[in-house]
Amino acid sequence: MSERIHPNVFQLSTTATTRIPGWDAVSVAIGVAQTVFPATRPNTVVLMRPDYYPEALAASRLLRHPFDAVILFTESDTLEEAVSRELVRLSPRGNGVPAQVILIGHVHSQIMHDVARLGFTLTHLTGQDLWDTVKRINEFELDTERRDVLLVSSDPLAGGVVAGGYAAYLGTPILFASDQGLSPEARDYLRRHPKSRVYIAAPEVYLSRLITSEIRHLGSKVEAWIGGGDALEMSTRFAEFRDSKARFGWGKREKGAVTLSLVPIGPWAFGVAAAALSQHGKQTPLLLTRGEQWAECIGDFLTVLRPRPSFDVRSHAFVVGGLDVISYPVQMRLHQALTTFDG
Repeated sequence: MSERIHPNVFQLSTTATTRIPGWDAVSVAIGVAQTVFPATRPNTVVLMRPDYYPEALAASRLLRHPFDAVILFTESDTLEEAVSRELVRLSPRGNGVPAQVILIGHVHSQIMHDVARLGFTLTHLTGQDLWDTVKRINEFELDTERRDVLLVSSDPLAGGVVAGGYAAYLGTPILFASDQGLSPEARDYLRRHPKSRVYIAAPEVYLSRLITSEIRHLGSKVEAWIGGGDALEMSTRFAEFRDSKARFGWGKREKGAVTLSLVPIGPWAFGVAAAALSQHGKQTPLLLTRGEQWAECIGDFLTVLRPRPSFDVRSHAFVVGGLDVISYPVQMRLHQALTTFDG
């Protein structure tokens, strides 16, 4: 009998991990949409380009009720065929909201024509510049009366994308700052909303400590600075954080089953799309990883949560992106960490 030689095959998913593959922002967003809404319909679809980090991340708050949305990206001057097919498959209901499709920021006029030609109603949230667009997103009405706001660095490598998952879950506005201070929109927002409870999610090296004084001068208070040595560590601290008095934060600190999403820090748009998993999953925080590097801070985070053996306790993680951005060995380390028990 002749021997058959089989190529190496990597399984995309395991019993504890589900990989949502994709090679760019468009394909990953479609994969997330198909994972979140495989057989039901969202109320809205948020459509935008993956070019402008602040407005894309700010838009994650629109995934919450009543929009119950997912994000789709377009990178062309015309709507890609794959995006058109996914829009038709999703067929957003548009119940009690301004439109079935919300366009964010600068998109080509042909995109609007293409969406309308598919038979969907649309509304366009855009301003005179990037910060004006972020302002319009944060002013868009949601059914929330909370005073909490998230403040992140405008540098995507600072890991502020993890705030998108929480914004999707609760509709929390996201403000931005740099080492030079608050963005124009953040200053304007805090002037209009004094006594806001501000939670900063950024490694300390990205923002000046003077920013707390600037926020206080505008009539609000920094309730907590969730930092860390780098963005990866900050993402685990953000998942752990809980302000019990204000009922803010994921609070993933007790032993038991956990659901999370692992997203790459490099292509930030993957993490923005993955925010839908936080809204429509089981309170699913986003954790950051870097290519082939297993982050020990993630291992430490999961060790603290490690439960005793039980058929009723099963942790799970979504791995967002292809093998080129989150390697197979990293996925296997994650699987092992999720399926190891105490005792």
